[in-house]
Amino acid sequence: MLCLSLASISVSAADCDNPPRLRFSLVPQGDARKDAATFRPLFEALERELGKPVEVIYPSSYGFVVEGLLARSIDLAFMGPASFASAKNSDHDVQAFASYSKKANAFQEEGAYYRSLLVVRSNSRFRDNDSLKGAKLALVDPASTSGAVLPRYMYSPVIKAPFEKYFGQVVFTGSHDKSIAAVASGQVDAAFVSTGHLSGLIDAGKESKDNYRVLWQSEPIPLDPFVYRNRLCAPIKEKIRKVFFENNGENYPSVLNKLKAVRFSPISDDNYKLFREILRTTP
Repeated sequence: MLCLSLASISVSAADCDNPPRLRFSLVPQGDARKDAATFRPLFEALERELGKPVEVIYPSSYGFVVEGLLARSIDLAFMGPASFASAKNSDHDVQAFASYSKKANAFQEEGAYYRSLLVVRSNSRFRDNDSLKGAKLALVDPASTSGAVLPRYMYSPVIKAPFEKYFGQVVFTGSHDKSIAAVASGQVDAAFVSTGHLSGLIDAGKESKDNYRVLWQSEPIPLDPFVYRNRLCAPIKEKIRKVFFENNGENYPSVLNKLKAVRFSPISDDNYKLFREILRTTP
């Protein structure tokens, strides 16, 4: 009996991952290094709780983070709903566990959601969907929730055509900040961006709300999830959740302030079922 018990324990231990360091990455929204620096207080708390270092892996694209999770070279990530859905559809080992609740500001409403906006310059000739036919459109990244995936799913039926047939040119910028800058500079006529990113630039004094006209907005989108690999050993996942949710999720005010949030909130994979279905049905 003793030998059997020891063998069972050995098999159980082998069924989970206990990496020597926790490898974190995030989908690029602006400057990846500055974005990652936002989470430094969280990393320090994780290092204390886990007794192991946190290594930040800087991404080159949204897909880089998805592939890293699938290849088990990334353990913990902050990503968009569509990127998470893509990873989840490919490997059930990826699990969403936390998000956050936003403050109201500029184009952003208060709550645990945001929207995709189709914006043009307020002094441009574009005032409705028909006027955009043949215009130059900026998307963020093929895996960006509000900057590509959801607009293709929800806005294409409005114009009754795929983007590539309706717009004169469609370009990818790589980040929401770059899409907004492209509209502001006249490099593109319109762009799909998130309420959170546009509002953040306005709050920082880098943009003015008066400079933009919104021609379309999506239904509410659940906010970006923090995800981890489910194969991480249970004590590791428990300690990660503890760091995020202690004190009603209101620890780390500097992190929350930069996210324009009031608290971290528990979530589950079920919050993102729509995006998984979109990716399954979209060619």
